[in-house]
Amino acid sequence: MLVVSHPELKGLFAETLENSLQNAGLSFEWTLFPSGEAQKNLSTVYGLYDACAQAHIDKKNAVVALGGGVVQDTSNYLAATYLRGVPFIQIPTTLLSQVDAGIGGCAVDHPTGKSLIGQFYQPRAVIMDSSTLKTLPKNELVNGIAEIINKVICLGGSRTDGFNQDIRAIINGDENKALDYVKSSNKVKLGIIERDETGTNETRFLLDWGHTITYALERTLNYSISHGRALGIGMHGAAVLSQQLGYLSRDKVRELKQAIEDAGLPAELPVHVDNDKLINYMCLDQKVVARRKRFVLLRDFGDAFVSEGIDDNQITSCLDEIRERPIA
Repeated sequence: MLVVSHPELKGLFAETLENSLQNAGLSFEWTLFPSGEAQKNLSTVYGLYDACAQAHIDKKNAVVALGGGVVQDTSNYLAATYLRGVPFIQIPTTLLSQVDAGIGGCAVDHPTGKSLIGQFYQPRAVIMDSSTLKTLPKNELVNGIAEIINKVICLGGSRTDGFNQDIRAIINGDENKALDYVKSSNKVKLGIIERDETGTNETRFLLDWGHTITYALERTLNYSISHGRALGIGMHGAAVLSQQLGYLSRDKVRELKQAIEDAGLPAELPVHVDNDKLINYMCLDQKVVARRKRFVLLRDFGDAFVSEGIDDNQITSCLDEIRERPIA
């Protein structure tokens, strides 16, 4: 098998993983690439194809992804396309990748937009080990909490009561609390994917809640903002748009914004980000039909739906409302 990871993660986890594989009588090789969203592209995938060939990976040999979201997405796409599909095993090591494991699909970036090139390819197994979270700095834990808010509260409909206390517990190293939320998040995601694995009836698009603005913002800022921080802004924006269009109450918008900010995430759009650039990148969103931009909106927590086409003036109004106010 081929273990795909980053150099830093091999240093942290090589001994544990290698002992497990050797005890199971499995042979393996490592291939490593630098960390960061800038590596989640076809150029990295082509390099990994070379590693697969050199390791003689075949239909009986697995690609094992040890790492966060970039490693998971890139390795998943590799496994889906090398030899038209080889076995794939996920070992996500960050909170974000554990609460949003690549069950149901993977994607890599293109210069014109984020996550434009992808596949629907299921892993043979996903191994969650909450002890890996001990190695993460606080900002990485906060990054993952964005996806917890996304799945558990917004899509799953869980109450926000006590959430702030749970966040502090996770950041302070409570593995059991983190594992509870990992399970809850994946239960929500699986529930959607099992109804529509490939997006045929658009139910799967519900997983895009909050991501329309998020992806556009990440690309506009050339990935200098983390996914979790961008998602905090994206969820707030989608909630405001839901309210402006008459679906979601102002109280729910305020409640969501409070949860985002309590997690240490931003909810407001940076003052210098250009609306036109954001809207331009939204043109490449997977939900676009006949050049009409569509969003996942909320009627309430746990009640999401895919909108009809939304015009640029409505989107601009939403972006203006969530923008940071410059200091006088």
